Amino acid sequence: MKGIDAFGRNIILVFLGTALVNVFNLLYQLLIAHCFMPEHFAAFNSLLAIYMLISMPLATFQTVIAKYVSGYNSQGQSLKIHFLLSLLLRKSILLALLTFVLFYIASPFLIVRLKIPSVSSGYILAALLGFSWITPVYLGALQGLELFKYLTSVSVITGALKLLLAFIFIWLGFKIAGALAALLLSSVIGLIIPAFILRNFLKVKETEGIDLKEFFFYMFPVIGSSFFYMCLVNLDMVMVKYYFNPDEAGVYALAQMVGKIFLFLPSAISLVMLPHTSGLNARNMDTTPALKRSLRYALILCLLALLGYNIFPSFVLKLLTGKALIESTILGRLFSISMTFFTLLFILITYFISIKDLRFIKYLFLFTVLQIIAIALLHKTLIEVQFIMCANSVMLFFIHFALAFRRRYEKP
Repeated sequence: MKGIDAFGRNIILVFLGTALVNVFNLLYQLLIAHCFMPEHFAAFNSLLAIYMLISMPLATFQTVIAKYVSGYNSQGQSLKIHFLLSLLLRKSILLALLTFVLFYIASPFLIVRLKIPSVSSGYILAALLGFSWITPVYLGALQGLELFKYLTSVSVITGALKLLLAFIFIWLGFKIAGALAALLLSSVIGLIIPAFILRNFLKVKETEGIDLKEFFFYMFPVIGSSFFYMCLVNLDMVMVKYYFNPDEAGVYALAQMVGKIFLFLPSAISLVMLPHTSGLNARNMDTTPALKRSLRYALILCLLALLGYNIFPSFVLKLLTGKALIESTILGRLFSISMTFFTLLFILITYFISIKDLRFIKYLFLFTVLQIIAIALLHKTLIEVQFIMCANSVMLFFIHFALAFRRRYEKP
């Protein structure tokens, strides 16, 4: 580790921690896939997709906080960090309560439309979405301050707890509601550690020197971009659950497990890249070397995963889900392609956010809408759905790649 710079060391640390978290997440998914019938697994995945569609854009709140905290930290403005975090925590609690009430009221309708057998699952989902406002404040502060040891520890503890609770609840017979309750309780307990670490940052009530207009003007486009990205990689499961019968949706849900492996890969890289490139940008330094390294690391990981699955597709799918249906195996090959390009796209989106270059959003929005329309019109088979995903991911990646490196020769 002596010959590696701080950026590289942080990537290794977060990557190892994230790898362990991904093992827990994978085991969580494996437990559910092995214990549930395909139609119940599809029902769980559709609820999880809704949670991801809403919570991940809110998790971008973490990205914005990390970007501002890292900027203040690099300029030695620690008092502004105190003001910002204290104010945002109070506002996020109010938004959490509002979100919970709205989804609690809407959950019966949602459960009926998606043909979910567990009514209580909708109420648990409402609570999960409420807490999605609070978690980013704590995690964004840890990320922005580059306290990666604490950030990684929180993620590992939360992941292990989620797996343990899911095993207990499913063993007790709670099924879909139990799997979601494990996610909820682990998220709540996961707030305790960062709340203790950051307790001194959250005692200030003043907001002196904080331009909230600038913060929110930047935050909402970023949340929008995250929502579009989550639509790209998750809404297909919801649409398949809506358009296809339960057996076909189950086949697609099993294959989607392959895609989730790829989506786990860039998380460590993007977590470290964001505060690093944000700090460089705040000091008017060149950020493209960090982007190149991040893309290179992500590409290597994706290629290894892609080759591993396509050489041993039945073995990998059997390992992931306990089942190796021929249809799911074929769909998994297409997932390995589409999610490789979506993974690389995520690195580019994180880079644009870190340097406050929001030109990419219009392309992301346009191709998200096109993908939704294409799936709605062309869904005769599950293969057609994945062909649309593959084509869209490739086009989006190269558009964003060109935009990122053309930036060196023109100002945003």
